Amino acid sequence: MFKLITYFKSRSKKLGVRCYQNHLPTGHATRSASSSDVRRSRFGFVGCDIGDHNMWRPRPRQLHINRFPSSKADSKASLERGEWVATEGPTLRWGIAPVSLMADDFAAALSVLPEQHHRIVSCVAAYQSHALAFAERHQVENVYTSFEDLAKCPNVDVVYISPLNPQHSELCHLMLNHDKHVLCEKPLCMTEEQVTKLLEKARARGLFLMEGMWPRCVPAYHYLRHQILRNRLGEIQQVHCTLGLPVSQGRLGLYGGVTNDFGVYGMQLALWVFREVPRCLKVSGRVNSEHVDVAADIELCFTRGKRAIIEVSSEKKLDNQAVIQGKDGSIKMNNYWCPTRLITEEVDYEFPLPGGDQMPPTHYHNRLGMCYEAEEVRNCIQKGSMESNDFSHNESLLLANLMDTIHAELGVGEFANRSDVSDLQRQIENVQDIVKDPEELASETCRVVEDVSMGGSLEINQQVEKDQVKGH
Repeated sequence: MFKLITYFKSRSKKLGVRCYQNHLPTGHATRSASSSDVRRSRFGFVGCDIGDHNMWRPRPRQLHINRFPSSKADSKASLERGEWVATEGPTLRWGIAPVSLMADDFAAALSVLPEQHHRIVSCVAAYQSHALAFAERHQVENVYTSFEDLAKCPNVDVVYISPLNPQHSELCHLMLNHDKHVLCEKPLCMTEEQVTKLLEKARARGLFLMEGMWPRCVPAYHYLRHQILRNRLGEIQQVHCTLGLPVSQGRLGLYGGVTNDFGVYGMQLALWVFREVPRCLKVSGRVNSEHVDVAADIELCFTRGKRAIIEVSSEKKLDNQAVIQGKDGSIKMNNYWCPTRLITEEVDYEFPLPGGDQMPPTHYHNRLGMCYEAEEVRNCIQKGSMESNDFSHNESLLLANLMDTIHAELGVGEFANRSDVSDLQRQIENVQDIVKDPEELASETCRVVEDVSMGGSLEINQQVEKDQVKGH
């Protein structure tokens, strides 16, 4: 009896299991257990105390059932008996440039969406055998060995671009020149100047362009936004992110260094949380003999003493997690570039990937989450939008500016021989694009994700977001 009493006194005080029905990515979440929490918003977030060791112990879980609503109330994709129900609107016809492991996972992500929403109609690879193999796996009609031929294909509405990082700018310009909408894997370009020119072209031609920061589109990120706007964490004080695994220096050089490949994920999360332009940037790190950054410690300073600390390394494995700390609580995210769980002091919030028992296999961890990004692209194009609010043009421009500043401070690439860098936030020199081996298919970031365990203001629509939360 004494042991039983001791057990009940010492057991965790976390809440019991509760089931959520989640209408994200637009952020609508309904809890059947509590009417006070039945509020809906377009955006989302979550909290807990990092100092409490109980936070890391096994705990009850809340299950979110993910859905795909569009921006129109009368045009909503829903999940019935485990299957997606198609919505109104034309099918978005995709071109894949080029065939790659990432493109293979993107095609798998499209397969969990209604066939009436998305269809791959064209693909390109330098070797015809690669393109034909991809076409056979995903029932693609048109196969090319020339990027220009795919750009001229009249059946393509939007192109998914995923070659080596230095090729992004050139391919985006090619597709925009042929009036194709573009979804390009990060980074959009290698420098701020290149990003500026690309955005100007997309706006001038009235075309949709989005940097593929797909974590912004997943339900976990939107729920995180929702919780922050509801002040569940209190005022946010700090974001701490780590991402590191050993990477061959040769491969790392192909992708522009560790800050380009790993650091962007922590910086985009900080911008998602704080929703403001950093007041200052501090960075230290190591650069190899080829002037490629191999490790970096980045600190972004915001108003009211808020800050983001981002540690990245290609030399050793780090914790590979993010912690968002507020005055009243915090939240932990493992695999914060593709999260399916938010860990708080009270409970774990889980966001299962779509597909269920019929979930198609992917090369890299949680890549089915790109289906949310694809659906966001479709919704934006249907509305006639040229950018997504999930990751806007201004944020792409700001992120490129921050990357240029970091590279200049560390002496990366062409910045290596500069002895004087004046006003880094405003005057950053252009880094020449060097196109490497076009047959390199997989991104180093994808490999890392697989290996890890299983100029404008950013204050866009902030008041609207808060009003929407209050209105629900």
